[in-house]
Amino acid sequence: MKRKNKVISMILAFVFAFGCAPLCNAQGEAVPELSEYGFVDCGDVKIEYGVCGKPDGEPLLLLPPNGGSMHSFDGNILPEMAKHFKVITVSPRGTGNSGWKEGTMNFETMSDDLVKLLDYLGIEKTNIFGFSDGGNLGFVFTLAHQDRVKALAVMGSNINTRGTKTSSQIGIVLKYFGLCIQAKITGDEKIAIKRDIQGMMVGQPNLTYDDLSQIKVPVLNIYGENDMIKRSHSKMITRSIEGAKEIMIIGGGHSSCFNYTDEIINPALLEFYGAE
Repeated sequence: MKRKNKVISMILAFVFAFGCAPLCNAQGEAVPELSEYGFVDCGDVKIEYGVCGKPDGEPLLLLPPNGGSMHSFDGNILPEMAKHFKVITVSPRGTGNSGWKEGTMNFETMSDDLVKLLDYLGIEKTNIFGFSDGGNLGFVFTLAHQDRVKALAVMGSNINTRGTKTSSQIGIVLKYFGLCIQAKITGDEKIAIKRDIQGMMVGQPNLTYDDLSQIKVPVLNIYGENDMIKRSHSKMITRSIEGAKEIMIIGGGHSSCFNYTDEIINPALLEFYGAE
């Protein structure tokens, strides 16, 4: 009984610590309030978005990792970025409160969603920061709509699955097949959504280094020394884009933007975007 009570107490402590407290970054800054929140109609689904920060600041579009939503950056880079930019956060289809439609979970469709979002907000050109799959989406979007991008910064991103370390990719594929089986047996839509989100890492994106050479906007490529993305792949991404800069975070893993927010990521982004 004592052991059971101890477990319950630990669970409750976790819930109150992480579920009830306001999100803050490493400096203890609270997440800024949204000045605008809503949904943009993308035809087959509606996409959730939020706007915060400086109303008259340069736009900065934040693109979350695989399965992440518009709140993925609340406890890390968002508070600082909101001091300098008009920040647009988004929940890609299938995440947050955004809609989902089977067969549409790919970077090209999500790129079209972003165009509709920017058009809806009246934004002609924006800075972009994308983490992991968010960076992959940033590359796909930039290649298709380079005239809408002022500068692109990515973190822990790959342009094809060959750029992921074999051990990590095997785990990704096994989890995907497990979700495929579970979705087939249960017919549960929530599991099907998880399957499709996970599936994006199995065969996407499918870009080449030659594709990247077409990018002419400023690019900053950030990755961890111990990232799940091959270091050789990350370096080739930088080399393939004329004038691109890179930062390798010593000791950092795939989630370095969350672990080194105030020491490295925020200063690097502000300098790269030329924030005042």
